[in-house]
Amino acid sequence: MTIYTRIVQQIGSSILISLPIEWVKKNSIIKGKSIIIETNIDNTISIYNNYQEEEIKIVFEWDKEPNTINYSNKESDPKENNDKVTKSILNKIFGAYLLGYNRINVHSKVQISYENSEAIKKATRKLIGLEIVDENSFDICFQFLLDAKTLNIGKILAMMNSIIQGMFRETIHSLSGELSNDLAKKIASRDDEIDRQYFLLVRIIRTAIMNKRLASSMNLTNIDMLDYRIAANFLETAGDLIAELVTYLNELKEVKQVAMLIKKIGDSLSEMQYYSVEAFISTSRDKAFKVIENYEDFKNTIAQLKKNITSNHDAQNDETFSIALINSISCLDKIAKCWIDISDLAKPTYILK
Repeated sequence: MTIYTRIVQQIGSSILISLPIEWVKKNSIIKGKSIIIETNIDNTISIYNNYQEEEIKIVFEWDKEPNTINYSNKESDPKENNDKVTKSILNKIFGAYLLGYNRINVHSKVQISYENSEAIKKATRKLIGLEIVDENSFDICFQFLLDAKTLNIGKILAMMNSIIQGMFRETIHSLSGELSNDLAKKIASRDDEIDRQYFLLVRIIRTAIMNKRLASSMNLTNIDMLDYRIAANFLETAGDLIAELVTYLNELKEVKQVAMLIKKIGDSLSEMQYYSVEAFISTSRDKAFKVIENYEDFKNTIAQLKKNITSNHDAQNDETFSIALINSISCLDKIAKCWIDISDLAKPTYILK
């Protein structure tokens, strides 16, 4: 970034400054052409050339991906090498999506196999708004079809939160044996949807950071965007933890005392989630303190749950039960810290020991 200093001049009642000649030439500014000037909430101004923003493109060459280096005397496995090249291409597609590229092309000098093409299509379904607009045996062309100006990161965060609330509620209710046996698969599927929303939110935020005009249209400061990015990360982490937690609870529901304590912990965590997200969105210190109050209840109940590891003789003789209980406690504790951290983004109130 280049910084220029200009002397303010006045002609009649008009205040004037000159524009940097490098910027004028780069944007083809001539006499009579309109430019856009925006006043920002941080008491600065932004000047834009009044033109339609061009697409940001990137091309990935399949043939230029590095092959696996074989350090042994054994022959290299072609399938393994092909899988690694495909993963490398997918990593680059995901990275380009998150960095705000509008068009992403994958090109190969040899024909892309059906298996590789389907693997790329299946993986990129996680990227909201990125669609295939052209495809042949040598090229797969993606384009981001959503207008970032029409997207609201607050609503995306609220959708993530709503999905997680349902995931956690049903996970805790599974201790009563009221839900189907395929709940773990359903929770994993919803976790995938949270990932999709998270990727979209990260893309919007990164694009807005690079495009001040977009950030201004969203009425977001750099601090706001950073906070939303962090809050979304905590929500995405909580979703992963719930998807892990549901796989353990099936081993615990037969022990009534343990199931009862986990349900009580679930109530505290549900309250913490509600107040933490509300505190973040409304920057309310009162709601942030509600999170802390519920966290105190959570700590007391989880302390009772931990005692079951040593006091329950059946648990000591059942290794599977003990492992499931320890892992469940770990997941519940990490989920609680996610809600504490989100509430601290609103108003710092508490430091975890």
